[in-house]
Amino acid sequence: MNSIRLLFWSAVAYAVVLVLIRGVLSSESTPTLSLTGIPLIVIVVMIARDLAGKSTSPTVTRTTPTTRGFKGNPVQFLSGQFRVAATASNAYFENIVQARLRELLIAKVALEAGLEREAVRPLLSDPGRGSRLVGDQVLYRMLYGPAPKGGIARMNMIGDAIDLIGAWTI
Repeated sequence: MNSIRLLFWSAVAYAVVLVLIRGVLSSESTPTLSLTGIPLIVIVVMIARDLAGKSTSPTVTRTTPTTRGFKGNPVQFLSGQFRVAATASNAYFENIVQARLRELLIAKVALEAGLEREAVRPLLSDPGRGSRLVGDQVLYRMLYGPAPKGGIARMNMIGDAIDLIGAWTI
């Protein structure tokens, strides 16, 4: 707002000076360069100084490193995941925890059988073919059955499923 006031009062002063000088000089003469150019340069300098006084210098921007995934101790990460899984809702447990365990089993079956993951996924999701392919009804029910009710039962289920997946072979 102060810049606008400065511009306004500069224009008023310029008009007054122009009227006074034109009144003293003959009206038939053309205005000289010093009469028109110098006041404009003075106005530009005044506005530039005003804006420079209001401007701020750029600060050094610190970039914060983004963390992709968990960079701490994997055991701490897993224990945190287990605590969340123990207290989470059934929907979270089924959609996140059991889905991750299923992905582990799918990867293990794909590696052991020499098949593509995309080919193994529908085989395992089919109750008849999946349970025969896995060969372990307990493991299959853990991963593709309903979620356990309580926190300790869920923690035990996760531990048992990881052990069974690790020990599984064709």
